[in-house]
Amino acid sequence: MRTEGETVTVDELRADLDRVDAEIRALFERRRELSQAVQRTRIAGGGPRTDLTREMRVISPYADAYGRQGTAIAMALLEICRGTSSAV
Repeated sequence: MRTEGETVTVDELRADLDRVDAEIRALFERRRELSQAVQRTRIAGGGPRTDLTREMRVISPYADAYGRQGTAIAMALLEICRGTSSAV
């Protein structure tokens, strides 16, 4: 964490961004693993692979926070985490 008034270079800020991006990718991968586990469990119990009500609850906070772009982010997240039936 930087102190107030500390001079920071563009390269240092970009390095911070790179670290945040790496954290996001790690969280994204963890979310995908959990999503696929939910899908497998739901299918094993005779349910559908996807739950549209749940997906709307996932999309809503992104849309509230970031508007139309938030909806696009959430949709992309769900699509990637959903995978394909052969990948689950």
